[in-house]
Amino acid sequence: MPITTDCLNEEQQAAALDTEGAVLVTAGAGSGKTRLLTHRIAHIIRDLGVPPYNVLAITFTNKAAEEMRNRLYSLVPNASDIWVSTFHAMCAKILRRHSAVIGYGPNFTIYSQDESERLLKQIAKDLHLEGDNIVKNAARAISSAKNDGLPPEQYREHNINSDDIELNTDIYIEYERRLKANNAMDFDDLLLKTYELFSRAPEVLETYGNKFRYIHVDEFQDTNEIQYGLVRLLAAKHGNIFVVGDEDQSIYGWRGANVTNMQNFIEDFGAKIYKLEQNYRSTKNILSLANNLIKNNSSRIEKKLWSSLGDGETPVVYKARSEAGEADFVVNTIRKLISEGYRPHDFAVLMRINALTRTLEQRFMQYSLPYKVYGGFKFFDRKEVKDIIAYMRVLSNHRDDEAIARIINFPKRGIGDTTVDKIREYCSSSGKCMYDAIVEGDIPGISGATAAKITAFGKLLTELDEYKTASDVAELAEKTIELAGIKDAYSEDSEENTTRKLNIDDFVSSAHEFVKNRGGSLDDFLQEVTLYTEGDEESGDCVYLSTVHSAKGMEFRCVFIVGSEEGLFPLSRANDDPDELEEERRLMYVAITRAKERLYVTYCESRFMYGRTSPCRPSRFLGEMDERLKAVYGKPKFASSAAGSGRPSGTGSQNVYGHVAGNSPVRRNNGSSEGYAEGTRVRHKKFGEGTVVGVTDVGKNSYLVINFDKFGKITLSLAFAPIEKI
Repeated sequence: MPITTDCLNEEQQAAALDTEGAVLVTAGAGSGKTRLLTHRIAHIIRDLGVPPYNVLAITFTNKAAEEMRNRLYSLVPNASDIWVSTFHAMCAKILRRHSAVIGYGPNFTIYSQDESERLLKQIAKDLHLEGDNIVKNAARAISSAKNDGLPPEQYREHNINSDDIELNTDIYIEYERRLKANNAMDFDDLLLKTYELFSRAPEVLETYGNKFRYIHVDEFQDTNEIQYGLVRLLAAKHGNIFVVGDEDQSIYGWRGANVTNMQNFIEDFGAKIYKLEQNYRSTKNILSLANNLIKNNSSRIEKKLWSSLGDGETPVVYKARSEAGEADFVVNTIRKLISEGYRPHDFAVLMRINALTRTLEQRFMQYSLPYKVYGGFKFFDRKEVKDIIAYMRVLSNHRDDEAIARIINFPKRGIGDTTVDKIREYCSSSGKCMYDAIVEGDIPGISGATAAKITAFGKLLTELDEYKTASDVAELAEKTIELAGIKDAYSEDSEENTTRKLNIDDFVSSAHEFVKNRGGSLDDFLQEVTLYTEGDEESGDCVYLSTVHSAKGMEFRCVFIVGSEEGLFPLSRANDDPDELEEERRLMYVAITRAKERLYVTYCESRFMYGRTSPCRPSRFLGEMDERLKAVYGKPKFASSAAGSGRPSGTGSQNVYGHVAGNSPVRRNNGSSEGYAEGTRVRHKKFGEGTVVGVTDVGKNSYLVINFDKFGKITLSLAFAPIEKI
């Protein structure tokens, strides 16, 4: 049955049906690009009869890849045969099959950023290099080099006049040597080594060039040099390459993204261009500000977003006397809108830098508003979880010395850094990996009680290795935790240890889910875990506090953009660099276009940062959003209706648009404290059992102070918290 394109607008249909040759779609924010991509792929498979395994779709996040898969499953019977993945996941899959060509075993380890930095610190120590910034600068230089496709010597040649070029090159060379010795790659290597593979083995490139007859790339404006190079190599055979991007949302220049790749694509491939300008997310008033702002950028393909959703609410620009008044305004507005039917997850508070969260978080806690700082520690980045993963990495790849170094004294077994250094020195001279040296024993310079501890650790590794072949991933995880005594390390009764043990249990659950849903090997599980540390977050019924970068690709009914001041948004460094200023403007554009119904932009007359209070000037972007706001830019003093005292009342005034949210008590139709008197025993989904020790009523909503048996006193909103009486 042919795929229907009735759900696509005219421009989307034209792009979806144009399947041959090179096509560039400039897709504005909220313009339905995922719908276009999935229906185009479905059309190619169902209407043109192309086998699903001949179609490649590349996205930039695991979340986007999962969303695309789910949509394709509803459109295409054999959607599981389509290659839908991130650049890094695609490259990892290819390298697993052909790593021998470039001198790696198929069970190579993928190092996370944290593990790469750990290795760099060890290199700096071994080379007797001192200085806090050496490792940081080297890590940045090496990542930049790899994203530009430059191995060490080419990196030296391309940056001959740069500061620290010789030092960074020497570290880069040693870093690569140790990665290779450990049978490991870092995240950037997944791209660079795949490019190297294709260049060194034309027959491998031909295999994948023949396989991928139709290639699709989402978020093309975020590609770097090596990613664009991979796309060009893969598309050379058939030339059917379809890319979707929006240069107005290119905000990752600091990590190598090249906004000019879109223009280069047009020239390199002779691409046809389609523009998606109808926005399905935001109202006309919100889009008007976004369009007015972004037209000030010169590095863009001109387009103008429009909406059929109506004018909507008038955006509000709010001036506060201080960050305390700004936070009060945000919290009071959210509370008022919640009383009118909004939910916490309908709100996002966006900022240019995360240093602005402290005052906001205090206000959210004061009023028991559920919130999450988006971009905080992810599950697989938590220490206790990473320790278990390190054990399992050693079992997967005995040559992974960095994983051995992480676990050799965790839980504590009396093996210090000096002993580890002796093991490393012995391995360096003997050519052995640390695993073999530890299991075999008899390491020069180590004797007595220390040698006995090393022997015991070696026996533990050997015992766990025996379980590897007889157990699935979940059973191996459980056995590792048990035999290594990982939970015992957190036996002391404290809130932190309780949380850590819960995380350990959750890790085992994730392994069971992997076995149930995927049934893959230990290597597959570790690869998935490593790839998923790249940034996808869990959602929930809470207000999101986030930098604009972390909010990319998301949408909310109501958005606050705080800290809209010169020096903060845009950052001061953009004043002397036109390209950086354009990227700052794109960031503001991205922030505005996250909003569906309501938009609030706030700034302060003065702000306490970096240990002092300083006067602020409103961001120049306010004047660019609307002519009527130009008077705001450059003038730090305004008449104000109240002082920014930090009290939970309005502290500031609105400029040009709308009405400031009221400060009357919040009214709700639920959340009554009736039946929850002091002394009532209750149970919470996360915190367990506790006793109500205080009740505060605000209108028809109530806040309970609960003394939890394991977590102590916590104040929770009865309207939102999952509480039940025992």
